[in-house]
Amino acid sequence: MHLIYSDSYEISLDLHPWYTSKYRLTLDQVRKHGLIDESQILEAPLADDSDIATVHSIDYYRKLIDLDFSDDEAKDAEIPLTSETVNLAWRMTGGTILASRKALEDGLCVHLGGGFHHAFPNRATGFCLLNDIAISLRVLLRSQVIESAAVIDCDLHQGDGTAHIFRSDPQVFTLSMHQQDAFPFCKQRSDLDVELPSGTGDELYLPALDSALARLFTEMPRPGLIHYQAGVDAYAGDLLGRLKLTENGLRERDRRVIDAAVSRKIPLVITLGGGYTAGPYEVARLHANTVLEALAAARGDG
Repeated sequence: MHLIYSDSYEISLDLHPWYTSKYRLTLDQVRKHGLIDESQILEAPLADDSDIATVHSIDYYRKLIDLDFSDDEAKDAEIPLTSETVNLAWRMTGGTILASRKALEDGLCVHLGGGFHHAFPNRATGFCLLNDIAISLRVLLRSQVIESAAVIDCDLHQGDGTAHIFRSDPQVFTLSMHQQDAFPFCKQRSDLDVELPSGTGDELYLPALDSALARLFTEMPRPGLIHYQAGVDAYAGDLLGRLKLTENGLRERDRRVIDAAVSRKIPLVITLGGGYTAGPYEVARLHANTVLEALAAARGDG
């Protein structure tokens, strides 16, 4: 199993709750377990402009290139709109595309980054400039490398951009499990939305996940690829959410999603998604747990 990563993922955002140092720290923690060889870590490339065009409009592409945004558009993005953040979006998108291709080759791949599921074809929102999930799937679908795909989005926030992009596409099934009353406050319609009330913990979350997975595989038994958005912001200590999963609950969530794909021999790509604890070391530990569960499955330890 490969991990996709780049040192260039770490940029300065001052006091922003998105700690980009978490990607490096996640890799550091995984390395400490001694379960990976350096040859398994691949550098994320920049996405091609033609890849971006599979999802995003030419007008929006030009806004990103020229950094030409209105005050309202910049406010909606909720991150600084600079050449550095745009370059990061391009590279993380390239990383997700590469991770998806490696998943098809090896059965399982983790991108230590990515998961910008709020980006719409013509606008940035919720820290997300490019929808790397949608772009990677469109690239594979249009090249006929796969004929269908499923998105299992367990980030605390609904994958609204992804749901919108694939709203009329029978080749992609979108499943989103999210906090009902959290951002985005104007929800889109996924193929399956599991809306959870504030305070939901392990004992209610995990059975709801089992039911959602059962429905997914009833409606699309064998997608060509599953994209798992493994955000850890459902953790009880997250600053931007009010779900109450424990660290063990998050690991069990990951284990169930990964096993659902691996047991059916469906290629699985994982992006880290969101996580906003009080410090980068804690969120990196939670993300590292996801990677460790993937590595265990790749070794057949599940």
